[in-house]
Amino acid sequence: MVCGCASASRQTGQPDAANTNGGDGGNSGPQDSATASGSCASPFTGVLATWDFSGAAGNQDSTPSSSTATGVSAGDVARSSSLTPTAGTDSINSSNWTTGGSADTTRFYTFGLQPPSGCSMSLKSLAIDTKASSTGPGAAAVATSDDNFTQMSTFDPSSSATSTLSVDASTSMVELRVYGYSASGAAGTLRIQNTLTVSGSLQ
Repeated sequence: MVCGCASASRQTGQPDAANTNGGDGGNSGPQDSATASGSCASPFTGVLATWDFSGAAGNQDSTPSSSTATGVSAGDVARSSSLTPTAGTDSINSSNWTTGGSADTTRFYTFGLQPPSGCSMSLKSLAIDTKASSTGPGAAAVATSDDNFTQMSTFDPSSSATSTLSVDASTSMVELRVYGYSASGAAGTLRIQNTLTVSGSLQ
């Protein structure tokens, strides 16, 4: 089973029937069957999924996950259609971020996680390495579909950061969005580079 979330050509972040974020590939983990009692067959605490941007051109449509915990399905990292793909080695990179002082809900990177059948999933932290250009976003934040992207955890867009996530015991796909804002020009860029990880637990 593959986790679906917003494709590079969609802004809504709703699951696709057969694809992940507009990507074609190969990033899903095997699904564990629920036990007869409905308890989780593979309880786990730690890194649930990792994305590695090594060798990426920056302007690719999406980047698949490089590893997942047993049974977890992870969607590709992709950009919303309001952003412009931009070259940037070892990253996924974009321009056309808002110059406004708060997150524009149409401009974001998106990816998702889904627990194995019979398990619930809690998300506790996001470790992310981002870099903004001199005219790129001066602020960034991450939010999840668990509360309809209402609560945002802010971080410095030009550093490695760990942001707190507050998703508890979800039994369905959770989409995460990374917003950049307060850019000083439309040509300014914000990239996710090197590696990205989400940590939490299955229970």
